[in-house]
Amino acid sequence: MLRFFKPDEFVMDGVVVYDQMNPVFLLKLDECRALANVSFIITSSWRSEIKNKAVGGAKGSMHPLGRAVDIRCASSADRWAIVKAAIAVGLTVGIMENAIHLDNRKNPIIFHYYSKYVLKA
Repeated sequence: MLRFFKPDEFVMDGVVVYDQMNPVFLLKLDECRALANVSFIITSSWRSEIKNKAVGGAKGSMHPLGRAVDIRCASSADRWAIVKAAIAVGLTVGIMENAIHLDNRKNPIIFHYYSKYVLKA
C-alpha cells in the first residue's frame, strides 16, 4: 500500500497504467516522496515501447519496464528536496528543465538532458 500515490496518478494517453508499474520501484518512489516532503506530480510513468520511441525516450529506458516516472518540478527548492531524497533511497535522477526523472536501474546515476518535449510548468 502506497502512502502518497493513487493508481490514477499513473496514466499514459488517458489510460491508468498503475498495474504496469514495478512494485519495488513504487515502494522506493513512495519512500522518496516521504523524505522529500514535497508534492510529486507525475507527468509520465509506464510507457509502451512505441510511446517511448515517439517521445524520444532512450533505448533501454526504464519507463517501458514500469521502473521510472517523470515528475513536474518548477522550483529549485523542490528540485533540491527531490534529488536529495532520491539519492537517499538509491534512485537514479535525471534533471530536465522543469521536471525530474526518477528510476531504479541497477546502478544509480545522475544525468541531465534536454528534451524537445519539455513540460509547460
